[in-house]
Amino acid sequence: MINVFFFVVYMFFGDTLQGEELFYILSTHCVINMIAHFNLKDNKVNPVFLFYVGVIAINYADLGLIEQYHSGHAKISYLIPKYINESAQIWCLSCVAVMMGFNFNSKRSVPSIAVDVTSANTLRIIYLFLVTVNTMRLYGSGLSYLTGPILKIYALTNSIGIIFFARIWAKNDHKVYRFYALSLFVLETYLAIQTSFLRFDIILPTICLFAGYFIGKGSPRYLLSYRIIPFLIIISLYSSIFKTLQANRSKFYKVVATLFENDPTKPKENTEKENSGALLARSSNLGQLTNCVKLTKTNGFYNGKASEPLIAALVPRILWPDKPIIQLGRWFAYEMSGLNKNDPNGIGANNSINMTIPGELYLDFGIIGVLLGSFLLGAFLPLMWNASHFYSSEFNLSGTIFGGYLLLLSTADFGSDLQVVITIMSIYVSLALIKRFGTSKK
Repeated sequence: MINVFFFVVYMFFGDTLQGEELFYILSTHCVINMIAHFNLKDNKVNPVFLFYVGVIAINYADLGLIEQYHSGHAKISYLIPKYINESAQIWCLSCVAVMMGFNFNSKRSVPSIAVDVTSANTLRIIYLFLVTVNTMRLYGSGLSYLTGPILKIYALTNSIGIIFFARIWAKNDHKVYRFYALSLFVLETYLAIQTSFLRFDIILPTICLFAGYFIGKGSPRYLLSYRIIPFLIIISLYSSIFKTLQANRSKFYKVVATLFENDPTKPKENTEKENSGALLARSSNLGQLTNCVKLTKTNGFYNGKASEPLIAALVPRILWPDKPIIQLGRWFAYEMSGLNKNDPNGIGANNSINMTIPGELYLDFGIIGVLLGSFLLGAFLPLMWNASHFYSSEFNLSGTIFGGYLLLLSTADFGSDLQVVITIMSIYVSLALIKRFGTSKK
């Protein structure tokens, strides 16, 4: 009922409220739903709960971006201020539609992909496999022949492995699995420092380690214990240097050297305020949404053109070896710039800008598309989540892979565009086939 009430607010009063007011209302809406979730009998963390957390973080980032604009220090050049209020309404309507869709289908599922692995020898082999795979990643090996969902799983192997072994460690308090989880955590963090151009990858192993541990403990009360302190310290340190990481990309050692540099002859820059807000500023989706609104004002609704490449994504690459790479972010960057895609000076020449799911739906089909598409996305997610049987056992390997992937997605509005739906379906089908043929009796 609470979602229906807020839907009415966003739908019928959203165009009269300021963007800032809508963000505050949506954040309050999410907090109410989070409190209600913990009052339920089945109050375990699921994708929609983490979606609430992610929405609050995005709202905070959007509010920060608006404040930067009003103070004349907005860093994101593609924000279009006159469409802020309309974009905020689109975002709110999309979020409440996702919530309603998830609740509508929360008890339904497609066939399970859960496979328990309880043998200590098998778990040791899995650990050694993860170490080998990620050592190959360090040297850039083993990627060329992988495509589609297998490539996605490959890229997440160590992160999911950290969650998997941290769950077993927390549940059984076994020093062997503690070693597995911590060593994979160290390996993945080192790998991110050495090779990653995505600054979030450096903190992702920490998130996976603590997420797996607290999930394994099985009760939200552990989040209020001393065990959360190391996580908060690491996140605070990471946030404090994020702006410097942003400027230097993967040059992590240069960042550290800069932070500890003490040259009195050099002029000091006051970056403390920028560092503190830069981490969440990267989560803002307001710039993309305002551009989606602008494009519809200029060109009209695209009637499916923005999502058209996803039809090709439905065809497996094994059946279409020469299938072109789908780059919706590059297309959107060029569309925003208004320049030809072959123009080396175009914004898309060196950029990929995510439309966001509500932005893509609005660009194609307007508010009706946002409401219907977001509701269907919300209804689709519990089918996938319930198939993982994530909480059935800490030894549920395939469920941890798939469920862990969905949990990671849920904190970031489930992805940068609708291509994520194809990816989720592909991973599910791959794991379902592995369960069907890999565990069948001979």
